[in-house]
Amino acid sequence: MHNGVRITLPTLTLGVVGGALFALLHLPLPWLLGALVFNLIGSFSGLRLGLSAYVRDPALTVLGVTIGSALTPDLVGRAQDWWLTLAAIALFVVTASPLAILYCRKVMRFDVVSATYAGIPGGLSEMIFIGSALGGDPRRIALAHASRLALILLLLPPTMKLVAGIDIATVRPGFSPWATIPPLDAMLLLGCAVLGAFAARLMRLPNPYLLGPLILSVVVHLLSLTSAKPPNWLLDVIQLVVGAYVGAQFANTRAIDLLRILSLSSILTLMLLGMAGLFAWTLSQAMGFEFAAVLLAFVPGGIAEVSLIAVLLHIDPLFVAAHHIFRVLLILSFAPMLAIRSRQHESKHGKSSHD
Repeated sequence: MHNGVRITLPTLTLGVVGGALFALLHLPLPWLLGALVFNLIGSFSGLRLGLSAYVRDPALTVLGVTIGSALTPDLVGRAQDWWLTLAAIALFVVTASPLAILYCRKVMRFDVVSATYAGIPGGLSEMIFIGSALGGDPRRIALAHASRLALILLLLPPTMKLVAGIDIATVRPGFSPWATIPPLDAMLLLGCAVLGAFAARLMRLPNPYLLGPLILSVVVHLLSLTSAKPPNWLLDVIQLVVGAYVGAQFANTRAIDLLRILSLSSILTLMLLGMAGLFAWTLSQAMGFEFAAVLLAFVPGGIAEVSLIAVLLHIDPLFVAAHHIFRVLLILSFAPMLAIRSRQHESKHGKSSHD
């Protein structure tokens, strides 16, 4: 059996079992959080877990099409006001990044390069790629981002209920079954997924399997070529894949190391969530923005994961996704500057050893 299949099958199996159990227990976001929790347990148990790109990438393309299908005339009219929240995102990144990097350096005891790319709230895959290319420890960077993402996904349901009054357990996305989607509309959505991903890869966009279909879906819906949206069952599949993928990031790591990094990351995650909440509350009070939407826009999680929650809760998915995309692009734009500063620090003080 191919190695990718050998680790993908148990990962998806754990996801299905966890999602089904969470659904039977009527827990919030069952297919996302059930798959995440059961794969976390599998990782703690020493199972070899992981998801093949042949599973993960198609799920991202469907999610991109789904986010793009949320475009409405009302959203187009409000998009002109996003400049203020986008500027606030830049301020959030500039404020939060140094604190997170310092925490990873002093508390988590990472070397300078690893601390830089583990602390900065960028995309998981992008930060691993850049950080490891500059001499950082890819394992530490991956675990730091994955633990932050897992904790955010686990904390978001009670957080949204507490601060925004949204009970995730009672929300069900209002999408239609395939039977109600005309064949031409279904072909248009499929075209957005396939052609969007292909074009984004050619253009070397970050996270091409998400951003390409998202952009093309926005164009198709903006031109009123279709108003169709992907069906409910596909959203359940996406939740399962996303949850399983995040939980499997901790596989092949000793339980004691997992406990240490999860406990230390939880403190940093709470700090970043507190800062995101402060920014969101200020903007909602001063400018009248919806608090829940701005909070999701500022949460330092992954584009796909947080946008998926926005889709499931009907909270301006395009608004949320646009701000996360801007944050990642902003971070990637000044990542070279961070690399130079990290190297200068290494040269001046000597390379720190990995703990």
